[in-house]
Amino acid sequence: MRKFYLTSLLVLLSLVTSFAQDRQFFTGFFPEAALTKIIKNDQKIIFKIEHQDIFYNNSGDQKDELQFTHYRTDLMGFYDFKLNPTKSIAFGVFHRIQEGANANRIIQQFAAVNRLRRLKLAHRFRTDQTFTKGDPLEIRLRYRLATEIPLSGSTLDPGEHYLVLSNEPIFSLQGGEFEIENRLVFSLGKLIASSQKLEWSLDYRTDKFIQEGFRTRLWAKVGYFYSF
Repeated sequence: MRKFYLTSLLVLLSLVTSFAQDRQFFTGFFPEAALTKIIKNDQKIIFKIEHQDIFYNNSGDQKDELQFTHYRTDLMGFYDFKLNPTKSIAFGVFHRIQEGANANRIIQQFAAVNRLRRLKLAHRFRTDQTFTKGDPLEIRLRYRLATEIPLSGSTLDPGEHYLVLSNEPIFSLQGGEFEIENRLVFSLGKLIASSQKLEWSLDYRTDKFIQEGFRTRLWAKVGYFYSF
C-alpha cells in the first residue's frame, strides 16, 4: 500500500510538471461519497456527492498559480432497477454548485456487466441534458468501459484490494457546437466489508478537442461507497 501511495504521488507530480506548460491545465483534490439504499425487487436508490477543489491552475487569467479554490460541488440522486442479473436501467437528477450560475441535469442510464474469469467488465451508457441559466441546453452522450481486477485470488472478498481502470468518451452538443471530452481513471480500491468500499484514484480528463482551447485536468480522488 505504501508503495502504491508513493508511486501515485510521483506519477501525479510528474504529470503536473509535464502539463504545467499547457495553456489550459489545472489539478486538484476530488473527494466523493455515495450512499445506496437497496429496496425490493432489485431496485435501489443512490445518493452521491462530489466536490472539486483546484490546487494549481495554468489556464485563463490564472497562469502558473498555486491556490486552493472551490471549483464545483455536485449533488446527484438515482433510481436504479435491474432488468436481469447483469443489466440495469437508471434515471437520475443532478444539481451543480459552481461560480456563476448553478446547473441542473437529467440523466438516463443503461448498464451491463460481464465476468471473464478474474475480470469484471462494466459497460455504462448515459445520456444527459444540462440546464444552466444564461447558457444553451447541453445534450451529451457518454460511454464508459471499466474493468475491475481482484488483487488476491479470483474473487473479491471483504478486506481485499482491487484495481479499476476505466475510460469514458463524452460527446456533447450545445448551442449548435459539437465537442468531445475523455476521462481516464486508474483506481486502487479496498472492499472494507460487503457493504463498504474505499477507492483512491487518479482521474485524467481532456476536452475541447474540436473547439479552440484544448484543456487537460488531473484530479487526485478519494471515494467512499456504502450500501444498505
